[in-house]
Amino acid sequence: MAWTTYARADRTITDMAGRSVVIADHVTRVATIGPVPVLNSFVFALGEAKSLVNGLPPNLSGPRWRMQYLVDPELARRPVLQGGGGAPLVEGLVETKPDVVLTMDRQTIDLVARAHTPAAFLAWRQPDDVKAVMRLLGQIYNKAQAAQAYCNYFDATLDNIGARLARQPAQRPRVLYANLKRMTQPHLIAEWWIARAGGRSVTDGERSTEALTFTREQLLAWDPEVMILSSAAEVAEAYADPRLGTVSAIRNRRVAAIPSGVHLWGNRTVEEPLTVLWAAQLIHPDLFKDWDIRDEVAAFYATFFRTPLTKQQVEDILNGRP
Repeated sequence: MAWTTYARADRTITDMAGRSVVIADHVTRVATIGPVPVLNSFVFALGEAKSLVNGLPPNLSGPRWRMQYLVDPELARRPVLQGGGGAPLVEGLVETKPDVVLTMDRQTIDLVARAHTPAAFLAWRQPDDVKAVMRLLGQIYNKAQAAQAYCNYFDATLDNIGARLARQPAQRPRVLYANLKRMTQPHLIAEWWIARAGGRSVTDGERSTEALTFTREQLLAWDPEVMILSSAAEVAEAYADPRLGTVSAIRNRRVAAIPSGVHLWGNRTVEEPLTVLWAAQLIHPDLFKDWDIRDEVAAFYATFFRTPLTKQQVEDILNGRP
């Protein structure tokens, strides 16, 4: 295995590609290249927002990412370190001098090397990989305890949800997570969180692609009992669409917009435990009526993101409001 040595570096970590990466003993400046909001969310969860040296790319700077700016108010004033296609801007890396670059793209590692900056590869293919990412960042930041605290919260929350669902093992309502404008199930990970929340995803099956396209006829045939859509606007449109009037979720008023915090909860996100809890309460309201998702969101942001939320901010997250 090849070893690469950089200035100011005196310890070695192994990234999620199995690469030996030599980094500074005390990491205080970090760049995120690629899916920046996702990478940032991991950094936020260790309470290290202040270490970031870059802002969001221009195509990711709209109101949807409002919570990124709340957690990290300096984000808007930091330079952009990647082009429109996601490739790193080497000159920007030279100027900002990060101790390490975090990326989920193998090609980025080679490009970052031109700036003589170490890069750590993070991989998130399976839901439990979020814990592996957090533990690696715990090594990078010398915050193993904080990383383990998140992993403990992840496991405890999922275990508690599972224990409640075990009381009604046969009840698994049909659930559709969808972007109706595109007629897609947009993220493969939704098959995991729907199942962990006690639902039966109508799109679940053998597929390797992130998105699954379907027709209106298929939607009607599936007849989902719960529908989770990509925005509040889509929820209103679904209720108003006479072509969907026979769908059980429409008839029984069980359609909701996916929440959106530092990232959209339907995607891969460090807020995954909250996604499962929210979905479980939507799918099985009687089982979870005494577990307040609002309190859980506020506690999560205060504990892991070091960011207190107002009641209105919690409601905005849960309602998916930009």
